[in-house]
Amino acid sequence: MSPIEIVAAIVTVASIALATRENVWYYPTGIASVLLYAWVYFSARLYAESMLQLIWLALMIYGWHQWLHGGANKRELPVTRTTRWGWIVVAFLGLVLSAIIIGIQRRWTNNPAPYVDSSIAAWSIVAQWMTARKWIENWILWIVINVAAVALYINRQLWPTAVVYAILFILGIEGYRKWRKSLVSF
Repeated sequence: MSPIEIVAAIVTVASIALATRENVWYYPTGIASVLLYAWVYFSARLYAESMLQLIWLALMIYGWHQWLHGGANKRELPVTRTTRWGWIVVAFLGLVLSAIIIGIQRRWTNNPAPYVDSSIAAWSIVAQWMTARKWIENWILWIVINVAAVALYINRQLWPTAVVYAILFILGIEGYRKWRKSLVSF
């Protein structure tokens, strides 16, 4: 446990709490969280999670723009359901990214948990893209990811991070409930 991990944990919880409320400040706090956790994960030899933070940074910038200007007439993006084509893309990307990241980790890293770490990384990319699109089902995916992440972080003895992901599990349920209230039907 390091001071950086504790600060990262606090910033992450604050950021996700903002996301549950559809507050655009989710993105600046999320960027701070991403940068802090890049260091934490690299130090713990969770290389996929560490590299994920760089991808996450790009997705945070994309999502920030989408939330502010991705809706009709470049207005705020509303919460919607994932489209049929969206689910096809989600499933394809999740499976393909998992396979690619697992292959990379098994061949070129000393990660003690390459399958779980890689799958969390891959599906997190997909879930973050869904969040940027404000697809309500992103929260369901996050709930599943957070369960796997808690187990991984306990195994790697990242106690504050395991607690954060347990809290994120609860916030995932809260996010789904709150976003459902502002869901736009189409």
